[in-house]
Amino acid sequence: MKVYFISGLGADHTAFRALQLPGIEPVHLAWLEPHAREPIEEYAKRMAEKITLPDPCVVGLSFGGMMSIEISKHIPLKKMLLISSAKGRHEIPPYFRLAKYVPLHRMLPLERIATNPRTMRFIFGTRTEEQKKALNAVINNTINGFNAWAIDKVVNWKNTYQPENLFHIHGDADHLLPRRFVKADHIIAGGGHLMVVNQAKEISAVLRMQLLHEEPLGVSH
Repeated sequence: MKVYFISGLGADHTAFRALQLPGIEPVHLAWLEPHAREPIEEYAKRMAEKITLPDPCVVGLSFGGMMSIEISKHIPLKKMLLISSAKGRHEIPPYFRLAKYVPLHRMLPLERIATNPRTMRFIFGTRTEEQKKALNAVINNTINGFNAWAIDKVVNWKNTYQPENLFHIHGDADHLLPRRFVKADHIIAGGGHLMVVNQAKEISAVLRMQLLHEEPLGVSH
C-alpha cells in the first residue's frame, strides 16, 4: 500500500525514518521552493499536482499536516492522518495568532533560529544523542528560505474546513502546539512535537491501525 508522507517545516523524509511500517510503501512529497509572497492555497495546489495516485492516503507532520488539509481542498483524499499538527486556526495557540497584528516573525532572523540546534532541541524535546542527530539531519535538509515563509503561513492560517476522513495524533507534552489547544483523536503520553522520532514505535502502531487496520498493542491512549 502506497501512502504519501509530508514532513514539517522544510524538512525532508528523514523526519519519518524511525517509523516501522511493514505493508506500507512511503511516498515522500518533497517541499517546493515557495514563490515570493505565495499564498498557502496556491502552494498547496502545486503540491497537489505531485500526487498521482487515485484516492490517496496522506500522512502530514506538523506544518505538513496543515498542508495536507490545504491539499484536500484541491484533490479528494481517502484518508488523512495528522501528527503533531493543527486542523485549523482554532488550534493554533493564541500567542501565535497575535503575530498577525504584531508581526515580529517577519523581523526576527527566523532562518538562524530555525537552524539553531540548541533552540530546536528545546522546542522539539529531543532527549537522546540519537534523537539529537536525527533532528540535526532534519534541520540540515531544510530548504533555504522555507521556514520564514512557512511560519508566516502558520500564524496567518485562516482555515476552518474540517475534512471528515481525518485522524489526528498528538502528544500531551508538545511545546510547540500544546495539547490544551488541540482536539486530537489519539493522544501519545509524553509525546513532544518530534514524537515521530522519540516515540516512533507508538506512532507506527497507530498509523498501521488506521491504514492497515492492525490492532495497536501497547499504545497510549
